[in-house]
Amino acid sequence: MKKNLSILLFILSNTVFAQNDLTDKSLYHNMYEPKDVIDEKYGIVMYEKLNMMLGKDSVRNGATGYAANGFIEDYYKSGQLLHKGFYVDGQLKVYKNYYPNGNVERNFRMVDIKKSKMTTYYESGAIKSDITYINNEALSWVDYYSNGNIEFEEIYDKSFQYYEKKAAYFEDAKPEDILLLVDKGKLIYSYKAYHKNGNLKEQGSVKYDRSLFDYQRFGEWKLFNEDGSLSKTQKYVNGVVQ
Repeated sequence: MKKNLSILLFILSNTVFAQNDLTDKSLYHNMYEPKDVIDEKYGIVMYEKLNMMLGKDSVRNGATGYAANGFIEDYYKSGQLLHKGFYVDGQLKVYKNYYPNGNVERNFRMVDIKKSKMTTYYESGAIKSDITYINNEALSWVDYYSNGNIEFEEIYDKSFQYYEKKAAYFEDAKPEDILLLVDKGKLIYSYKAYHKNGNLKEQGSVKYDRSLFDYQRFGEWKLFNEDGSLSKTQKYVNGVVQ
C-alpha cells in the first residue's frame, strides 16, 4: 500500500504541472474576471474549500454532474490560465493558481500521506508565505514582505500544543519581537521585543501553562528606552506584575 502511494505521489508531483498540456481542452472548466477571484489581501482563495488535505469537504462537479476527477483547468476571460489542479472525487490533491500576468499565485502539493506544503506569491513573483501542514494543521507558517524579508514566523511543536518559535520582524528585517522555546521540558521561553531602531525594548522569561493554555510572564523583566538605556525592571508572578 505504501509503495503504491509513493508511486502515486511521485507521478503527481512530476506530471501535474509539466509544461506540456496533458489536459484535454474539452474538459469542464470555468472562466472568470480577475476582480471576481483575486482578493487584494488573501489572493485566490476560492479553491481552498475543495482542498481535502486541509480538511475541507466541498466537492466540485464536472460537466456530467458527477464529482470531478483528474486534471481540470480554469481560465481568466482573457484566456490566461487561472487554475490547474488534480481532482479526486471532486476534491483537490495538488494544484497551482495563477495571476493574470502568468505568475504563480499559489502552489499546493503533497509531500506524503500526512504532510503537505502551500507556497503563495505576490503578483511580482516574490514569495508571500510558506506553510507546512501535518494533516490539516499548520506546523509552520512564514509570511514575507514583498521585498523578500520575513514578516512573521510561527512554528509549533509536532504535538501542536505549544510554540517552538513565534516572531515578527520590521520590513527592514530587524526583529520586532521573538518568543523562543529554551527549555522544552519545563516549557520555558525567552522573550525579546525591539524598538524600530534595533535596540532592545523589553526582555524576560515566559512559561507555557498547559492547564490554562496560556503563555505567562514570570521572574524579572527589563524594559529599555529607544537609546538602549534601562527604563525600569519589573517582576512577574503567574503573568501578573508584583
